[in-house]
Amino acid sequence: MVACGRTGPQRPTQRTSEPPRMDSTVTSLLELNRRMACEADKILLNMADSLQRTNGTAYAQLACGGWLNKRAAKDSEKYLYEDTPQFNEKWLIRIKTYRLNGTLVSDTEATYTVKKYDLPIAVEEAIEEMCAGETRIVLAPWYVAYGIHGKGAVAGYENVIFEVTLKNKK
Repeated sequence: MVACGRTGPQRPTQRTSEPPRMDSTVTSLLELNRRMACEADKILLNMADSLQRTNGTAYAQLACGGWLNKRAAKDSEKYLYEDTPQFNEKWLIRIKTYRLNGTLVSDTEATYTVKKYDLPIAVEEAIEEMCAGETRIVLAPWYVAYGIHGKGAVAGYENVIFEVTLKNKK
């Protein structure tokens, strides 16, 4: 018979008076990732500023760390009463992924469930700000795009640009 149980108390001989030791390898990797995240943030901040100067498109930083282009003032009224994604709804979404140099990496269109985290974190956060039929640009650092492992043609630690089109609710 299989039963659930918990481990018994430790014997005094198994305890140690020494505090737990930090693994120096883990500490070094965490510091390296922190520095790389800071560098990605600087690169995308400069890119957002540059895009605003060249084509007049302003960007606002998302809570996750990515950058989302702002709507033009004339478009804000247009989307005032449009349908917006809600938790657990299914939406048809088209996502184009670009490298920072503008090279198209992937173009996918599929039905996704909102806040199920099937999408990169930056895209999940951006669609909260979008309305049906709207297309927005997201500048995403690697840690809210495809992370340290990457995905498909996107390498690990690679910052990307997403062009997200929120099609319609399913």
